[in-house]
Amino acid sequence: MTKITACPSAKKCSGCQLSNLTYERQLEWKQKDVTGLLGEYCPVNPIIPMEDPMGYRCKVQAVFRSDRSGRIISGVYQSSRNGIVGIDRCMINHPRADEIIVGIRELMRSFKLQPWNPGTDHGFLKHVLVRIGKKTGEILVTLVGSSSMFPKKRDFTAALVKKFPDIAAVTFSVNRSPDFLTLGEHSEVLYGSGYITDEICGKKFRISPQSFYQVNPVQAERLYDYAIKAAQLTKEDNILDAYSGTGTIGIIASDHVKSVQGIEYNAAAVRDAVQNCKLNGITRGVSFNRGDAGEYLRERAVNGTFFDAVLMDPARSGADRKFLRALTAIKPKRIVYISCNPATLARDIKSLSKDYRVEDIQPFDMFPFTRHVECVVSMSRKED
Repeated sequence: MTKITACPSAKKCSGCQLSNLTYERQLEWKQKDVTGLLGEYCPVNPIIPMEDPMGYRCKVQAVFRSDRSGRIISGVYQSSRNGIVGIDRCMINHPRADEIIVGIRELMRSFKLQPWNPGTDHGFLKHVLVRIGKKTGEILVTLVGSSSMFPKKRDFTAALVKKFPDIAAVTFSVNRSPDFLTLGEHSEVLYGSGYITDEICGKKFRISPQSFYQVNPVQAERLYDYAIKAAQLTKEDNILDAYSGTGTIGIIASDHVKSVQGIEYNAAAVRDAVQNCKLNGITRGVSFNRGDAGEYLRERAVNGTFFDAVLMDPARSGADRKFLRALTAIKPKRIVYISCNPATLARDIKSLSKDYRVEDIQPFDMFPFTRHVECVVSMSRKED
């Protein structure tokens, strides 16, 4: 295992709830948590760890503030006290992202660009979002300001790219709300195409400022590969990708099946999914639609639509009851449930277990040093 150095900001930051434990102990804690919640349905496989649990976050956000002496600092936002913990380096962030954030802070001083002050509503730069393609190495930087008046934005952008030549795209977003860490509806492209690409499981995916993309692409690739195998797909299968997001798992599965139908409520995510199909040269057999997953499935059940397998990856809140009722009504032979919350996963499995047999539970350590655990659960329909 990788030697872990204690984080000096752990007590102030509180972002890594398990940072006081060795990595081995973290894995033991997560294994016990998942087993306690899901073990009654099926033996839980040993959690799949990261080979190197450091620097895995390829999506990094930092807030800017001025301290009491007027010095610009950057770091982790804490909503409980509307403050930040100033840091230059976080052990779970991609090192290049942290370097770029510190570099932006230095450029702010040289350009006399002030951070936004929530108390006075003065200042300009609120926060920055850095996204890195793990496989491609491409970097997207999104600067978020309190107004559209970005002083010397072209000069600032040129200086940023000169300082970090590996940046592929820079965008600017306006967030006029008092909320931190949110982007405006639109992003202005200041440099490059306004997006980057990355690869998972041999497929390319476009990452724009608003796109959902796995924070830990190394483990995501292992998780998706496991989920596809767990679904036992065949070339004759018609599958549903529920809560499909930007189409990641549906596009990866498309090589193994006859057709993929995706359903996602977020319109921007659906647009990204369509673009990702084009990026991978997929012209038929795969489609993504916007809508409520439960409503969509209920309509399909009424129309007698059948899916051989359903791959589902809902948010932390899990699947709603409407979706679960419709899911059992269309009677897919196999269900693979990807979850980032074992508690809501346990609730939904309890509902599905009336009609489905849980065959395999595989936890993944997607977020070392935190309490979060990702699971892949495969189920098969019980004989009527």
